[in-house]
Amino acid sequence: MAEVSLGWMARVRREIAGIGTAWHDSATRRGTLATTLVLCGTFGYGMLPPDNVWRGVPGIGWMQTSAPGRILSVVLLLYGVILLLDAWLRIRPGEGRPPISRGTVWWWSLPLLPAPPLLSFDAYSYAAQGEMVHRGFDPYADGPAVLGDLFHAQVDPIWQFTPAPYGPLSLQVQHLITDLSGHNAYLAAILMRIPAFIGVLLIAIYLPRIAKFLGYDRDQTLWLAVLNPLVVLHLVGGSHNDSLMIGLMVLGLWFGIRHHILVGSLCIAAAASIKQPAAAAILAVAALHAWRGNDWGRPTKLEVLRKLVPAGLIFAVGFMAIGLASGLGFGWITALGVPGAVRSMLAPSTAIGAGLEGLFNLAGWPDTAGAMVGLTQRVGQVLGVMVMGWLVWKYKAKHPVRTLGWILLAFVITGPVIHPWYLLWGGPLFAMTESSPMRRQIVRWATVGFVLYSAFDFGWFKNSLAAAAVSLMLALMWVATGHDKGLNRDIDLRLRRRAR
Repeated sequence: MAEVSLGWMARVRREIAGIGTAWHDSATRRGTLATTLVLCGTFGYGMLPPDNVWRGVPGIGWMQTSAPGRILSVVLLLYGVILLLDAWLRIRPGEGRPPISRGTVWWWSLPLLPAPPLLSFDAYSYAAQGEMVHRGFDPYADGPAVLGDLFHAQVDPIWQFTPAPYGPLSLQVQHLITDLSGHNAYLAAILMRIPAFIGVLLIAIYLPRIAKFLGYDRDQTLWLAVLNPLVVLHLVGGSHNDSLMIGLMVLGLWFGIRHHILVGSLCIAAAASIKQPAAAAILAVAALHAWRGNDWGRPTKLEVLRKLVPAGLIFAVGFMAIGLASGLGFGWITALGVPGAVRSMLAPSTAIGAGLEGLFNLAGWPDTAGAMVGLTQRVGQVLGVMVMGWLVWKYKAKHPVRTLGWILLAFVITGPVIHPWYLLWGGPLFAMTESSPMRRQIVRWATVGFVLYSAFDFGWFKNSLAAAAVSLMLALMWVATGHDKGLNRDIDLRLRRRAR
């Protein structure tokens, strides 16, 4: 026991030392200033519910109620976001740069920990759902409106009458957080960052280990997948439960690599009990276990299937046990369509359907127009299933982690709803496993584009089309100014050194 304690103390000391070392990097300090500016901007107009504890505070209340204050809050938010993107691009691995430190994650995250929920009001919904569990309401049957108090008033009007689509473990975590808050509605929403930040730490600790073990670039993984501004702003700032789902999924992959199929499968069961798409990771855990059992020679599909049977059984038992032990059961099945209540124009199938709907309305065929969005969404989902099935058959045994990243991205892109943080389900795995300059360039472009979109959509326009247009213009300006060429040059130099 003493040796175990000593080991943990040594790890804590190393983590603290890494945090101190990271501060010496000017890009780390720049990013910390950026997230501090974002923190200041989040107290302004549109960032908080109308009835909030800060409205009567001098200075902060002025930012919410006066025209100059509203403009200032938006400027602080947007400038902080752009400065964070700049810091992220500056800290990239390159010639003459020191190795990237995980301590930078702490510095960039710390200013956001006390901030109001950032770029999304989902944390208020989590707080309300946790309170519903505490009061004995069924979150899978009722919406937060049944609470009839500040917990309900904080929730976005769109979701006040909708049941929760999340897994039972997610709801019980939310229940625990509301208990810790003393059932204070606003504080409960802020404390939702505890499980979200735990998820980010799991990603930051274990994804670079997975990269190193599988022969991928550790520094590129830390830069593209961990320090990515989408992770900082949405998983930490937005407090999304996706963060804990991804963190548990990454932890399960690590245990799969380490030949602990029982623990790895249970981690995936826990991740899927947060949000269901994580269930796909059980395929990768089984495949990684087959690699391990085959002395890291490439396993056959039959060998993977032999490992998938016990892994799948452990996953199924764990998943069902969590549902039953939670006392909430499996009501989430009937609520899976809730996110689709909002038309997400970022989703290709929804955008195409909306475009066809407009054309048919112009042509005077309203009945046909009304069916278009639903039709294109179903087509997209069928296409997604076909793509995911092909990926499993073609590449699972060869590149299990890479295939998982592609499967999760295919699930998101062909689905009816896309929020920027959904791309983080498979994005970190994609960023880690794809070494070609073009594909890593796609990661950079997607990061810049979706970060700008998130900031403009939430902070200024409140209109997804306008936010997308402005974000696209700025992203194109970023490419046109040659910043991207510098990134490609650094990657080319690293590849040449490896080739030698």
